[in-house]
Amino acid sequence: MALAVHWTAADNAMALPRYTARYGQDCRLCHVNPTGGGLRNAYATQYLVPTELAGGTTKPAAGDGAGAALPVDVTVGADLRTLAWAQEGGPSMLLAMQGDVYVGLAAPGNIEIYAEMGPHEAEAFGLAYGLIPHGYLKAGRFTPDYGWRFDDHRQFSRRFLFTPDGIDDPHALLGEGVEAGYALGGLSATASMVQGGAEIGDAWVARALMRRELGAVRLGAGSSVWQRGVGAGARRAGGVFWYASAGPWTWLGEVDETRGDNRTGRLVTHEVTLDVQRGLALRAVYGFQDPDRALRSGARYRVGAGVAWFARPGLGLQAMANHWRVDRGDDVADNTHNDAELVVHFLY
Repeated sequence: MALAVHWTAADNAMALPRYTARYGQDCRLCHVNPTGGGLRNAYATQYLVPTELAGGTTKPAAGDGAGAALPVDVTVGADLRTLAWAQEGGPSMLLAMQGDVYVGLAAPGNIEIYAEMGPHEAEAFGLAYGLIPHGYLKAGRFTPDYGWRFDDHRQFSRRFLFTPDGIDDPHALLGEGVEAGYALGGLSATASMVQGGAEIGDAWVARALMRRELGAVRLGAGSSVWQRGVGAGARRAGGVFWYASAGPWTWLGEVDETRGDNRTGRLVTHEVTLDVQRGLALRAVYGFQDPDRALRSGARYRVGAGVAWFARPGLGLQAMANHWRVDRGDDVADNTHNDAELVVHFLY
């Protein structure tokens, strides 16, 4: 049952940060949410995806331009994911991971309202641009901006951020609050204050990223911190993250230190992709978790390899084979095993 919960809670807040590295831009290049994930904007759906990111050929959408004018610009989108997964010598399953519909309303005065609807809890917030010079103000329900938001929700930098056993439901990181963002030149920064549920509690989060280009090489380095609560029950995660992109190669990395329950742990996450042709990339991942560096209380390792195929503007497939090595201990009770997965993703 826990395995099913782990897989059915696909995190619709996650995105593809390797595109941030490839284009040297922040997440608002493609998404309505300036911190990434969810609804893609018109530039992404009408130009970037069909002409540069996805394979195959597309034709311009037909239309005569007729229709009633609205006082707001309405953008809609959707993500539907289905998973086939099997563990060597263990269980297998075929299930729907995600079925979310997005609506974005751009109103006069640089105001946007965003909502997600789906089988799991989702984000809903308002955005105001211009109140903060070169920035925005966000208020509502959202996932705070921290580190990289990988589309693979089993990446260690997210799943084991606050508990040694991992948060099986990525939506547990959602909270109600406010966020301020700033972006100018190569610098982008955010600060959030949220009230969350049992998993994250009341928290403040801060993140900053600096981007640079050295000839044909795009580089980025940043730091983030997430403080949950105060006193004996407080938890903190903080670390550094980076990218390097040159030609068809992209490397994303993140190292986090976790503190809570009188433990100091470490998380390491890497993703390397090689673009073979338009829409097709080879992908390799590595993850390491040590819940308590002071004691031999166990550790986890993940090594995975596969392909990510953006076959058409509205269709993506990802196939991965993973080896999970486990050093068992008081904080780690898993077993070493291999598994394979295939994700079919319909998107708009």
